[in-house]
Amino acid sequence: MKKTLLSGFIIGLFCIAASAQKIAKPTLTPKPVTEAQMLLIRQGVAFHDSKKFDEAIAKYEQVLAENPDSTQALHELSMSLYTKGDRVKAMETAYRGSKYKSEELPLFYQTMASSIDDVGKPDEAVKIYRDAIRLLKDDKEFLPYLSSLHYNLGVTFVRQNKHNEARSELKRAVEYNFKYASPHFLLAIVYNGTKYKVPAMLAAARLISLEINSQRTKQSAAILLNGLKPAEKNAKTGNTTIFLDFDAPKDEGDFGMYDLFLGTLTTIRKDEDKNKSDNEIFAEAIDTFIALLSGDNKLKSTFTGKNYVPFLTDMKRQGHTKAFAFLVLYQNGNTEALKWLTENKPKLVALVNWAKTYELPK
Repeated sequence: MKKTLLSGFIIGLFCIAASAQKIAKPTLTPKPVTEAQMLLIRQGVAFHDSKKFDEAIAKYEQVLAENPDSTQALHELSMSLYTKGDRVKAMETAYRGSKYKSEELPLFYQTMASSIDDVGKPDEAVKIYRDAIRLLKDDKEFLPYLSSLHYNLGVTFVRQNKHNEARSELKRAVEYNFKYASPHFLLAIVYNGTKYKVPAMLAAARLISLEINSQRTKQSAAILLNGLKPAEKNAKTGNTTIFLDFDAPKDEGDFGMYDLFLGTLTTIRKDEDKNKSDNEIFAEAIDTFIALLSGDNKLKSTFTGKNYVPFLTDMKRQGHTKAFAFLVLYQNGNTEALKWLTENKPKLVALVNWAKTYELPK
Protein backbone atom coordinates (compact mmCIF):
# COMPACT_ATOMS: atom_id res chain seq x y z
CA MET A 1 0.00 0.00 0.00
CA LYS A 2 2.80 2.39 0.96
CA LYS A 3 4.61 1.53 -2.26
CA THR A 4 1.48 2.28 -4.31
CA LEU A 5 0.98 5.61 -2.56
CA LEU A 6 4.64 6.51 -3.09
CA SER A 7 4.46 5.61 -6.79
CA GLY A 8 1.32 7.69 -7.17
CA PHE A 9 2.98 10.60 -5.41
CA ILE A 10 6.04 10.40 -7.67
CA ILE A 11 3.90 10.28 -10.82
CA GLY A 12 1.84 13.20 -9.55
CA LEU A 13 4.98 15.18 -8.80
CA PHE A 14 6.34 14.36 -12.24
CA CYS A 15 3.17 15.41 -14.01
CA ILE A 16 3.14 18.72 -12.13
CA ALA A 17 6.73 19.29 -13.26
CA ALA A 18 5.84 18.31 -16.81
CA SER A 19 2.79 20.53 -17.01
CA ALA A 20 4.87 23.47 -15.83
CA GLN A 21 7.20 23.08 -18.81
CA LYS A 22 5.47 24.88 -21.66
CA ILE A 23 7.38 24.41 -24.89
CA ALA A 24 8.32 27.66 -26.59
CA LYS A 25 10.31 28.37 -29.74
CA PRO A 26 14.02 28.37 -28.86
CA THR A 27 15.64 31.79 -28.83
CA LEU A 28 18.93 31.33 -26.95
CA THR A 29 22.31 30.68 -28.55
CA PRO A 30 24.50 27.95 -27.05
CA LYS A 31 28.07 28.68 -26.09
CA PRO A 32 30.80 26.38 -27.44
CA VAL A 33 32.78 24.41 -24.89
CA THR A 34 36.50 24.82 -24.35
CA GLU A 35 38.91 21.94 -24.88
CA ALA A 36 39.06 21.39 -21.12
CA GLN A 37 35.26 21.31 -20.92
CA MET A 38 35.06 18.89 -23.84
CA LEU A 39 37.48 16.61 -22.00
CA LEU A 40 35.15 16.65 -18.98
CA ILE A 41 32.18 15.80 -21.22
CA ARG A 42 34.09 12.88 -22.73
CA GLN A 43 34.96 11.65 -19.25
CA GLY A 44 31.28 11.92 -18.35
CA VAL A 45 30.27 9.91 -21.41
CA ALA A 46 32.79 7.21 -20.45
CA PHE A 47 31.30 7.08 -16.94
CA HIS A 48 27.79 6.90 -18.42
CA ASP A 49 28.77 4.04 -20.73
CA SER A 50 30.15 2.22 -17.67
CA LYS A 51 26.81 2.81 -15.89
CA LYS A 52 28.48 5.10 -13.35
CA PHE A 53 25.75 7.69 -13.68
CA ASP A 54 26.50 9.75 -10.55
CA GLU A 55 30.10 10.22 -11.67
CA ALA A 56 28.92 11.16 -15.18
CA ILE A 57 26.42 13.65 -13.78
CA ALA A 58 29.15 15.26 -11.66
CA LYS A 59 31.32 15.81 -14.77
CA TYR A 60 28.49 17.44 -16.73
CA GLU A 61 27.53 19.64 -13.79
CA GLN A 62 31.16 20.74 -13.52
CA VAL A 63 31.03 21.89 -17.15
CA LEU A 64 27.69 23.66 -16.64
CA ALA A 65 29.03 25.48 -13.59
CA GLU A 66 31.62 27.05 -15.91
CA ASN A 67 29.46 27.22 -19.03
CA PRO A 68 25.71 27.15 -18.30
CA ASP A 69 24.97 27.65 -22.02
CA SER A 70 26.56 24.38 -23.18
CA THR A 71 23.83 22.35 -24.86
CA GLN A 72 26.25 19.43 -25.20
CA ALA A 73 26.59 19.21 -21.43
CA LEU A 74 22.87 19.77 -20.90
CA HIS A 75 22.01 16.96 -23.31
CA GLU A 76 24.45 14.50 -21.77
CA LEU A 77 23.26 15.45 -18.28
CA SER A 78 19.61 14.92 -19.22
CA MET A 79 20.47 11.51 -20.69
CA SER A 80 22.39 10.36 -17.61
CA LEU A 81 19.58 11.55 -15.34
CA TYR A 82 17.04 9.77 -17.54
CA THR A 83 19.00 6.52 -17.66
CA LYS A 84 19.59 6.67 -13.91
CA GLY A 85 15.83 6.87 -13.44
CA ASP A 86 15.51 10.47 -12.27
CA ARG A 87 12.77 11.40 -14.72
CA VAL A 88 11.84 14.72 -13.06
CA LYS A 89 15.37 16.14 -13.20
CA ALA A 90 15.87 14.72 -16.69
CA MET A 91 12.71 16.49 -17.81
CA GLU A 92 13.75 19.77 -16.20
CA THR A 93 17.24 19.61 -17.73
CA ALA A 94 15.90 18.77 -21.19
CA TYR A 95 13.40 21.62 -20.93
CA ARG A 96 16.23 23.99 -20.06
CA GLY A 97 18.15 22.77 -23.10
CA SER A 98 15.11 23.15 -25.39
CA LYS A 99 15.35 26.93 -25.05
CA TYR A 100 18.52 26.93 -27.18
CA LYS A 101 18.82 26.79 -30.97
CA SER A 102 21.17 23.82 -31.17
CA GLU A 103 21.78 20.48 -32.87
CA GLU A 104 20.60 18.80 -29.68
CA LEU A 105 17.14 20.42 -29.86
CA PRO A 106 15.19 17.34 -31.08
CA LEU A 107 17.05 15.24 -28.49
CA PHE A 108 15.83 17.51 -25.71
CA TYR A 109 12.26 17.12 -26.92
CA GLN A 110 12.80 13.36 -27.13
CA THR A 111 14.02 13.18 -23.53
CA MET A 112 11.06 15.25 -22.35
CA ALA A 113 8.55 13.10 -24.22
CA SER A 114 10.21 9.80 -23.25
CA SER A 115 10.30 10.83 -19.60
CA ILE A 116 6.59 11.50 -19.48
CA ASP A 117 5.78 8.45 -21.64
CA ASP A 118 7.64 6.23 -19.17
CA VAL A 119 5.30 7.14 -16.32
CA GLY A 120 2.25 6.09 -18.30
CA LYS A 121 1.34 9.38 -19.96
CA PRO A 122 1.75 8.63 -23.70
CA ASP A 123 -0.81 11.24 -24.74
CA GLU A 124 1.24 13.91 -22.96
CA ALA A 125 4.34 12.66 -24.79
CA VAL A 126 2.51 12.98 -28.09
CA LYS A 127 1.49 16.51 -27.16
CA ILE A 128 5.13 17.47 -26.55
CA TYR A 129 6.10 16.31 -30.04
CA ARG A 130 3.04 17.92 -31.62
CA ASP A 131 3.76 21.23 -29.91
CA ALA A 132 7.42 21.11 -30.95
CA ILE A 133 6.53 20.37 -34.57
CA ARG A 134 3.91 23.13 -34.61
CA LEU A 135 6.43 25.64 -33.28
CA LEU A 136 9.22 24.77 -35.69
CA LYS A 137 7.55 23.71 -38.95
CA ASP A 138 7.18 27.18 -40.48
CA ASP A 139 10.70 28.37 -39.71
CA LYS A 140 13.36 27.35 -42.25
CA GLU A 141 16.01 27.61 -39.56
CA PHE A 142 14.50 24.62 -37.77
CA LEU A 143 13.63 22.39 -40.75
CA PRO A 144 16.61 20.04 -40.11
CA TYR A 145 15.07 19.07 -36.76
CA LEU A 146 11.63 18.13 -38.07
CA SER A 147 12.58 14.70 -39.41
CA SER A 148 13.80 13.59 -35.98
CA LEU A 149 10.68 14.96 -34.28
CA HIS A 150 8.31 13.18 -36.66
CA TYR A 151 10.36 9.99 -36.32
CA ASN A 152 10.26 10.04 -32.52
CA LEU A 153 6.54 10.77 -32.59
CA GLY A 154 6.21 7.75 -34.88
CA VAL A 155 8.13 5.64 -32.36
CA THR A 156 5.71 6.77 -29.63
CA PHE A 157 2.73 5.73 -31.75
CA VAL A 158 4.33 2.35 -32.49
CA ARG A 159 4.63 1.74 -28.74
CA GLN A 160 0.91 2.48 -28.48
CA ASN A 161 0.14 0.11 -31.39
CA LYS A 162 -1.33 3.06 -33.30
CA HIS A 163 0.07 1.93 -36.64
CA ASN A 164 -1.84 4.32 -38.91
CA GLU A 165 -0.66 7.31 -36.91
CA ALA A 166 2.88 5.89 -36.77
CA ARG A 167 2.90 5.39 -40.52
CA SER A 168 1.84 8.98 -41.12
CA GLU A 169 4.58 10.41 -38.90
CA LEU A 170 7.30 8.14 -40.27
CA LYS A 171 6.41 9.15 -43.82
CA ARG A 172 6.76 12.79 -42.81
CA ALA A 173 10.16 11.99 -41.32
CA VAL A 174 11.23 10.43 -44.63
CA GLU A 175 9.97 13.44 -46.59
CA TYR A 176 11.93 15.88 -44.43
CA ASN A 177 15.17 13.91 -44.60
CA PHE A 178 15.52 11.08 -47.12
CA LYS A 179 19.07 10.39 -45.87
CA TYR A 180 17.94 9.62 -42.30
CA ALA A 181 18.03 5.82 -42.01
CA SER A 182 15.88 5.21 -38.91
CA PRO A 183 12.50 6.31 -40.36
CA HIS A 184 13.00 4.00 -43.37
CA PHE A 185 13.68 1.04 -41.10
CA LEU A 186 10.75 1.57 -38.76
CA LEU A 187 8.45 2.36 -41.68
CA ALA A 188 9.48 -0.94 -43.31
CA ILE A 189 8.66 -2.77 -40.08
CA VAL A 190 5.28 -1.03 -39.70
CA TYR A 191 4.40 -1.59 -43.36
CA ASN A 192 5.42 -5.24 -43.16
CA GLY A 193 3.38 -5.84 -40.03
CA THR A 194 0.23 -4.29 -41.48
CA LYS A 195 0.11 -6.06 -44.87
CA TYR A 196 1.73 -3.35 -46.99
CA LYS A 197 4.04 -5.83 -48.70
CA VAL A 198 5.50 -3.77 -51.55
CA PRO A 199 5.83 -0.49 -49.60
CA ALA A 200 7.65 -2.48 -46.91
CA MET A 201 10.07 -3.82 -49.52
CA LEU A 202 10.76 -0.32 -50.84
CA ALA A 203 11.37 1.23 -47.42
CA ALA A 204 13.62 -1.73 -46.58
CA ALA A 205 15.60 -1.17 -49.78
CA ARG A 206 16.37 2.43 -48.84
CA LEU A 207 17.53 1.37 -45.36
CA ILE A 208 19.88 -1.22 -46.84
CA SER A 209 21.42 1.39 -49.14
CA LEU A 210 22.14 3.69 -46.19
CA GLU A 211 23.17 1.17 -43.55
CA ILE A 212 24.94 -1.72 -45.22
CA ASN A 213 25.94 -3.90 -42.28
CA SER A 214 23.83 -3.87 -39.12
CA GLN A 215 21.09 -5.90 -37.48
CA ARG A 216 18.58 -3.51 -39.03
CA THR A 217 20.11 -4.24 -42.44
CA LYS A 218 19.57 -7.97 -41.93
CA GLN A 219 15.94 -7.42 -40.92
CA SER A 220 15.36 -5.19 -43.93
CA ALA A 221 17.00 -7.70 -46.27
CA ALA A 222 14.71 -10.40 -44.89
CA ILE A 223 11.69 -8.29 -45.89
CA LEU A 224 13.01 -7.96 -49.45
CA LEU A 225 13.98 -11.62 -49.74
CA ASN A 226 10.60 -12.74 -48.44
CA GLY A 227 8.83 -10.53 -50.97
CA LEU A 228 10.83 -12.06 -53.82
CA LYS A 229 10.93 -15.65 -52.60
CA PRO A 230 10.13 -18.19 -55.34
CA ALA A 231 6.48 -19.17 -55.75
CA GLU A 232 5.67 -22.62 -54.42
CA LYS A 233 5.65 -25.54 -56.86
CA ASN A 234 3.59 -28.68 -56.49
CA ALA A 235 6.05 -31.57 -56.36
CA LYS A 236 3.65 -33.92 -58.18
CA THR A 237 2.17 -31.68 -60.86
CA GLY A 238 4.92 -29.10 -61.21
CA ASN A 239 2.31 -26.35 -61.10
CA THR A 240 3.23 -23.04 -59.49
CA THR A 241 0.95 -21.78 -56.72
CA ILE A 242 0.56 -18.04 -56.15
CA PHE A 243 -1.22 -16.81 -53.03
CA LEU A 244 -3.11 -13.53 -53.30
CA ASP A 245 -4.06 -11.43 -50.29
CA PHE A 246 -7.40 -9.88 -51.17
CA ASP A 247 -7.51 -8.11 -47.80
CA ALA A 248 -4.32 -6.14 -48.43
CA PRO A 249 -4.92 -2.39 -47.89
CA LYS A 250 -4.88 -0.10 -50.92
CA ASP A 251 -4.60 3.37 -49.36
CA GLU A 252 -0.84 3.45 -50.12
CA GLY A 253 -1.47 2.32 -53.70
CA ASP A 254 -2.91 -0.77 -55.35
CA PHE A 255 -0.14 -3.34 -55.45
CA GLY A 256 -2.40 -6.32 -56.21
CA MET A 257 -0.77 -7.09 -59.55
CA TYR A 258 2.63 -7.32 -57.89
CA ASP A 259 1.41 -10.28 -55.84
CA LEU A 260 0.86 -12.08 -59.14
CA PHE A 261 4.40 -11.78 -60.44
CA LEU A 262 6.83 -11.14 -57.55
CA GLY A 263 7.24 -14.82 -56.77
CA THR A 264 7.63 -15.70 -60.44
CA LEU A 265 10.59 -13.36 -60.96
CA THR A 266 12.89 -15.85 -59.27
CA THR A 267 11.01 -18.96 -60.46
CA ILE A 268 10.19 -18.78 -64.16
CA ARG A 269 13.34 -18.92 -66.27
CA LYS A 270 13.92 -18.53 -69.98
CA ASP A 271 16.21 -20.74 -72.04
CA GLU A 272 18.99 -18.15 -71.85
CA ASP A 273 18.84 -18.31 -68.04
CA LYS A 274 19.82 -21.99 -67.79
CA ASN A 275 23.46 -21.28 -66.98
CA LYS A 276 22.78 -18.41 -64.57
CA SER A 277 23.19 -18.85 -60.83
CA ASP A 278 20.35 -18.28 -58.35
CA ASN A 279 22.14 -15.11 -57.25
CA GLU A 280 22.21 -13.75 -60.79
CA ILE A 281 18.52 -14.58 -61.20
CA PHE A 282 17.77 -12.70 -57.97
CA ALA A 283 19.73 -9.66 -59.19
CA GLU A 284 17.75 -9.68 -62.43
CA ALA A 285 14.52 -10.01 -60.42
CA ILE A 286 15.41 -6.84 -58.51
CA ASP A 287 16.11 -5.11 -61.82
CA THR A 288 12.77 -6.23 -63.28
CA PHE A 289 10.91 -5.26 -60.11
CA ILE A 290 12.32 -1.74 -60.31
CA ALA A 291 11.47 -1.47 -64.02
CA LEU A 292 7.86 -2.44 -63.32
CA LEU A 293 7.59 0.07 -60.49
CA SER A 294 9.08 2.80 -62.68
CA GLY A 295 6.48 2.20 -65.37
CA ASP A 296 3.51 2.08 -63.00
CA ASN A 297 1.87 5.48 -63.54
CA LYS A 298 -0.76 4.77 -60.88
CA LEU A 299 1.92 5.06 -58.20
CA LYS A 300 3.11 8.54 -59.14
CA SER A 301 0.75 10.31 -56.76
CA THR A 302 1.47 8.01 -53.79
CA PHE A 303 4.09 8.37 -51.08
CA THR A 304 6.10 5.42 -52.42
CA GLY A 305 5.77 6.74 -55.96
CA LYS A 306 7.15 10.14 -54.96
CA ASN A 307 9.96 8.86 -52.75
CA TYR A 308 11.07 5.25 -53.11
CA VAL A 309 10.30 4.65 -56.79
CA PRO A 310 12.44 7.60 -58.02
CA PHE A 311 15.26 6.43 -55.75
CA LEU A 312 15.18 2.87 -57.09
CA THR A 313 14.75 4.08 -60.66
CA ASP A 314 17.87 6.22 -60.34
CA MET A 315 19.73 3.32 -58.71
CA LYS A 316 18.96 1.18 -61.76
CA ARG A 317 19.87 4.02 -64.13
CA GLN A 318 23.23 4.46 -62.40
CA GLY A 319 23.99 0.75 -62.77
CA HIS A 320 23.99 -0.08 -59.05
CA THR A 321 21.25 -2.73 -59.07
CA LYS A 322 23.51 -5.78 -59.14
CA ALA A 323 25.70 -4.56 -56.29
CA PHE A 324 22.55 -3.80 -54.29
CA ALA A 325 21.08 -7.25 -54.98
CA PHE A 326 24.26 -9.02 -53.88
CA LEU A 327 24.37 -6.82 -50.77
CA VAL A 328 20.85 -8.02 -49.92
CA LEU A 329 21.85 -11.66 -50.46
CA TYR A 330 24.97 -11.24 -48.31
CA GLN A 331 22.82 -10.13 -45.37
CA ASN A 332 21.19 -13.56 -45.46
CA GLY A 333 24.54 -15.32 -45.06
CA ASN A 334 25.06 -16.02 -48.76
CA THR A 335 28.78 -16.83 -49.12
CA GLU A 336 28.75 -16.52 -52.91
CA ALA A 337 27.31 -13.04 -52.56
CA LEU A 338 30.11 -12.14 -50.15
CA LYS A 339 32.64 -13.46 -52.66
CA TRP A 340 31.13 -11.32 -55.42
CA LEU A 341 31.10 -8.21 -53.21
CA THR A 342 34.73 -8.80 -52.25
CA GLU A 343 35.78 -9.20 -55.87
CA ASN A 344 33.73 -6.18 -56.94
CA LYS A 345 34.47 -3.84 -54.04
CA PRO A 346 34.61 -0.70 -56.25
CA LYS A 347 31.00 -1.37 -57.33
CA LEU A 348 29.87 -1.71 -53.71
CA VAL A 349 31.71 1.48 -52.75
CA ALA A 350 30.13 3.31 -55.69
CA LEU A 351 26.66 2.17 -54.58
CA VAL A 352 27.24 3.26 -50.99
CA ASN A 353 28.67 6.66 -51.93
CA TRP A 354 25.84 7.32 -54.37
CA ALA A 355 23.12 6.24 -51.91
CA LYS A 356 24.43 8.35 -49.03
CA THR A 357 24.48 11.53 -51.11
CA TYR A 358 21.32 10.83 -53.10
CA GLU A 359 18.79 13.65 -53.38
CA LEU A 360 15.23 13.10 -54.58
CA PRO A 361 14.36 14.99 -57.77
CA LYS A 362 12.44 18.19 -57.12
